[in-house]
Amino acid sequence: METKKLIDCCEFISDGDHLPPPKSDSGVPFITISNITGQNKLSFEDTMFVPESYYNGLNENKKAQKGDILYSVVGSFGKPVYVDFDKQMVFQRHIAILRPKRNVNARFIYYTMLNPQFYKLVDKLAIGCSQRTVTLDTLRNIEVNLPDKDIQDKMVGILSLIDEKIDINNNVNDNLPYQSLMVA
Repeated sequence: METKKLIDCCEFISDGDHLPPPKSDSGVPFITISNITGQNKLSFEDTMFVPESYYNGLNENKKAQKGDILYSVVGSFGKPVYVDFDKQMVFQRHIAILRPKRNVNARFIYYTMLNPQFYKLVDKLAIGCSQRTVTLDTLRNIEVNLPDKDIQDKMVGILSLIDEKIDINNNVNDNLPYQSLMVA
């Protein structure tokens, strides 16, 4: 197992656009930290929108794609999201984007960032008082344990099965009120 800096595992680590985006009634969803659910997924409910022309003008390292990881870095920092879908979106500068290299399992990095030990480390490194922040430089230089790719893949296979089971259980729980109405 190797110890590597996150930046050495990624093509890049960046964040959202620093300019306030133009608002629109429709177009491309604008994601904020409040769109990250407790299950580390993105909710597209209650999003603002930006014009597609604004999205098209962004650099590629500001456009999330399938296989990327989004990570909240300001205020409610420490929330990773694995992007497992293709959808245009714009995200605020308080969210970092990590694009893992092809020889690194992106979900392995996501699960590493989900680990409470990773959060404890990030919590120690965050700066500020009222609006604590994990700088991009700090995030890039965090060291992670990176096993061989085949071991990463095996670990992700097991953890993904557990995640699927959790999702199924959450869906069942979400439907319990409706099911009880059907029986009554």
